[in-house]
Amino acid sequence: MFRREFIALGLALPLAARSISASTPATTWFPKEFDCPVCETKNTYMVVGSYGSYIYSWPSKYQLIYWPVTVGNTFYLCKKCHLSVFMWDHDDLPKYKIPAMKKTLSGVTVEKKFEEYTEVPVFKRLEIVEKVYGHLDKDDAFWNFFYRIKGYHFQDVEDMESASAARKKALEIVTKMIAAKDDSVAAKELWAISGAMKHFTMQDKAALEDLNKAMTVKYDGPDLTEEEKSIGETNINSFLVDYINRINGANPPRDSDQ
Repeated sequence: MFRREFIALGLALPLAARSISASTPATTWFPKEFDCPVCETKNTYMVVGSYGSYIYSWPSKYQLIYWPVTVGNTFYLCKKCHLSVFMWDHDDLPKYKIPAMKKTLSGVTVEKKFEEYTEVPVFKRLEIVEKVYGHLDKDDAFWNFFYRIKGYHFQDVEDMESASAARKKALEIVTKMIAAKDDSVAAKELWAISGAMKHFTMQDKAALEDLNKAMTVKYDGPDLTEEEKSIGETNINSFLVDYINRINGANPPRDSDQ
């Protein structure tokens, strides 16, 4: 449901779709029971009820991440074995990876027992997510995405040192992807992500260079129609112009609410 949508830029959506329902920016969730794929314990987790395309206009866009990865409900945590995963992966973990995950999780602890998984801070759950996904053969696009999310949630608890460290990891990965001409993410997006991470790690001159570079790169991808390419080009350029103006202005994204 969310995999590609929240790794890529939501800004490639048609402008009209991104601007609807601005007066009612609500999201809803509801509880659902799941069996843990590792230990078979029953857990109650939250699942998405409804949301709108207005999520792409929220401030987290300046870190190139979007709801629901900005909220704690998204990262499940088993109350027994402490398996922690993105909600959309919970029921799709490869069975042959379970023994290795179980061994890793045997060394995982949480500070206290909990009834609801959301009682455990997101950044703590993400530490476990990182261990679990180390078994899942994820590519650079995933890990770049992950460390941007981690930076966001460290900042949310005002741990700016850890937030910066996570964003520097994301920047290291995206720099490698650009150099390798990795086409799993559009080059235009990669330059935008690089610029964003440089801005959030106090490198504004280099950030502006990357954002301006992104302006010159065509939005392209093997699965995109010509119409999608055109819409994406227009909307991402609009975002880039806004980002550049914000960095040069009195209220840059780094110093604003997430």
